[in-house]
Amino acid sequence: MKIRSIVYIIFLFVLSMQAQRQSILETPEEVTGYHMIPQEKMFIHYNTSLLFVGEYLYYNVYNFTTDDNLLSSISKIAYVVLVNEKGKSVFKHKIKLDKGLGQGDFFVPVSIPSGNYKLIGYTQWMLNTEGSFFEGDISILNPYQVDQDVILSKNDSLINPVAKELKKTSHKEVDANIKSTIKLSSDYETYKKRTRVELAIENESLEGGTFSISVRRKEVFKNANVFTSKEFLDKYTDISKKLNLSPGSSVFLPEMRGELIYGKIIPKEPSFTVSNQNIALSMPGKSSDIKIVSTDKEGNFVFNLNNRNIKNEIWIEVFEEGRENYNIVIDEIPEIDYKNLEFYKFKISKSLKDYIEKRSVHNQIETNFYSVKPDTIKQPDFVLPFYGNKEIETYVLDDYTRFKTVRETILEIVDGVWIKKDNNNKSVFGVRTNYPEQKKDNFPLLLIVDDVIVQHHEDVIAYSASKIKSIGYIKDRYYLGTRVFDGVIIIKTIEEDFFNALNYSSDSPVVLADLQDDKQYFGQQYDKDKIYSRIPDYRYQLLWRPNFTINKKKTNITFFTSDVVGDFEVSLEGFTTNGIPVSIKKNISVE
Repeated sequence: MKIRSIVYIIFLFVLSMQAQRQSILETPEEVTGYHMIPQEKMFIHYNTSLLFVGEYLYYNVYNFTTDDNLLSSISKIAYVVLVNEKGKSVFKHKIKLDKGLGQGDFFVPVSIPSGNYKLIGYTQWMLNTEGSFFEGDISILNPYQVDQDVILSKNDSLINPVAKELKKTSHKEVDANIKSTIKLSSDYETYKKRTRVELAIENESLEGGTFSISVRRKEVFKNANVFTSKEFLDKYTDISKKLNLSPGSSVFLPEMRGELIYGKIIPKEPSFTVSNQNIALSMPGKSSDIKIVSTDKEGNFVFNLNNRNIKNEIWIEVFEEGRENYNIVIDEIPEIDYKNLEFYKFKISKSLKDYIEKRSVHNQIETNFYSVKPDTIKQPDFVLPFYGNKEIETYVLDDYTRFKTVRETILEIVDGVWIKKDNNNKSVFGVRTNYPEQKKDNFPLLLIVDDVIVQHHEDVIAYSASKIKSIGYIKDRYYLGTRVFDGVIIIKTIEEDFFNALNYSSDSPVVLADLQDDKQYFGQQYDKDKIYSRIPDYRYQLLWRPNFTINKKKTNITFFTSDVVGDFEVSLEGFTTNGIPVSIKKNISVE
């Protein structure tokens, strides 16, 4: 297995030298290497197939290799898309995969019309195999929309027959995988409002696994079934066949080191060369990063963002003299062909008007009280800044007597930094380095403002010093890509709005697809804090817990019921460490 993994890495490293989303297999050996790497397939556990405006779609991603049905370590990024019947996307999410696992959510805004949709999931590596993507049916009901013809039916028999007879249903668990040694039970079958529920997950074989669990009010509509892990394994058993390729064929590379951003520079005149041009990327935010890469002979470039943060904006520009002679084009996220999708035909009846209005009011109330029931974003691991462990000397300007101009501030406060003229008679910053400079070197200084590279130093020198929070600098020589810099200056403005204030014109910022953060979803409690006793509680989703592991004989999960009565479905989905699917459903009632 280790030898095979090394082969994967060597093969993919060679191909990744090409700065294009699709790389060419130039030799028979590369074609053979491509076929040695297993394909991927994806399962998404999502909380419901029917959403009202004002509700959340929650989902958990499981990404597998097709040769052994185990969680994949190949791709580090997954794509989750919601598309309508016209093939237009409602959202495009990028999901960070950690050993094949990821999670996300989506709040349904009032701008989305009633209709039928598809939840699509895939990795870039999966684009090399037809039909390997995940698809699930989702319907949306927008009660604030005047025209409901797309989902309105004259047939009044559209109430879910299961929901009609909820009181007659058995509360025994439904185990889609009969051979499963994992069992699900609850301490009671019927509960009062705002009471504690304790679920017990028993693992008879002590085989570990990763799971997600949802507890949600059962629908009164005939809505699509949610795809289960057992059905997934049955459906996606024969998708490991890749396209029959030969030398000269193009393939999509897996994003095995992180998120890949592809682009190309376009010259404004044919005489401007596009090869070997330096391209700079700045990623503002808590995990800020700075990168410089070079273009290939056709002007293509690629950045690897392995620590992208919650911000969706990055800044990309040509880092050369004459940068104004180029435009930058960023590749769109690769998509699958949606034309052969078959959509579920969800319909509503006028007889359910009162129920729809009541549920919509409940959703409005829940939205209004969201601030007291917030989810928590899990803090990412600490990431060193782009300059690593280099020593930075920082001056917080409020600690000193402030001066009106940046030039005066540098002269009077910031020891070790000065302003000088360059060879083009332009004012630039300089740093007194901690090493002897050679006359032949003539390396520039790297200037960073609000986590973004600034090439026009005069813009900063002319900026109001009263808006600057701090000025720091690094004395060491700094290497970034193929470029060498004599020192670094890092400036932070008070409002972090330097580029907005200047109306900075550039090909940036580039808005990326939403990168979903791992969250700890809010869990309502009534036994510890009485602060919630007077707050309305109209949750239809009582629990959503993604990506939790079971590695002991018994695991207990607790949650509280809400003011919504009726039957609720507990849905446990996941896979054991050996790739065995587990799909268990159970009903509980709230009176």
